[in-house]
Amino acid sequence: MSIRDYELFIFDWDGTLSTSTLIVRISNLLRIRYRKNHMMKHRKDYIARAGLEMKSIERRDSLYSKLYSFYSRFAMPKLKPHSLEILKELRHQGKKIAIFSDSQNYRLMLEVKMLGVLDHVDFVLSASSIDSYKPDPSGLMLIAKKYKKDVKKCLYVGDMPSDIFTAKFASMDACGLGDGLSPYEKLKEAEPEYIFRSTQALLKEISY
Repeated sequence: MSIRDYELFIFDWDGTLSTSTLIVRISNLLRIRYRKNHMMKHRKDYIARAGLEMKSIERRDSLYSKLYSFYSRFAMPKLKPHSLEILKELRHQGKKIAIFSDSQNYRLMLEVKMLGVLDHVDFVLSASSIDSYKPDPSGLMLIAKKYKKDVKKCLYVGDMPSDIFTAKFASMDACGLGDGLSPYEKLKEAEPEYIFRSTQALLKEISY
């Protein structure tokens, strides 16, 4: 199957379409710690059982969001070379395009808006908004269902082994980009259906 035959292209964000800046790496570490220490302990079922106040969790969310918004003024990630061209080419071909990322929703939406990506995709979904983080395939399956696409006609593009495994668990094909957060060889070990060393190589492959 040619990569141009897919009907729905879903992209990871950090390291796939956007650059891996210091703030992205720090934010990723904070996100993991934050999720482990707060979000996973305070899911709604646990909250009901323990009688915890939802407002206290919302305050944590608000504080975390404000901190990131402040730091992002000085270290906003950039789009990787050819990322926008890839989205424009897929849109020109009539493909559906979505983003699914483990990034917190407020950070993800802030970045896709400020970097001009929102106008070139059909849907943006943060794992935090559905409380299902990779390699849980729920996000990918939700997007496929939203656009009524057979998972065999969907392709998830990412830069880490967890992205590849998420696609496999959703019964989707995966495409790895070796110029992101994980080295090319490590990404290759996850056995994606397609793998490219750069966004430029992916652009060349999807272009007619």
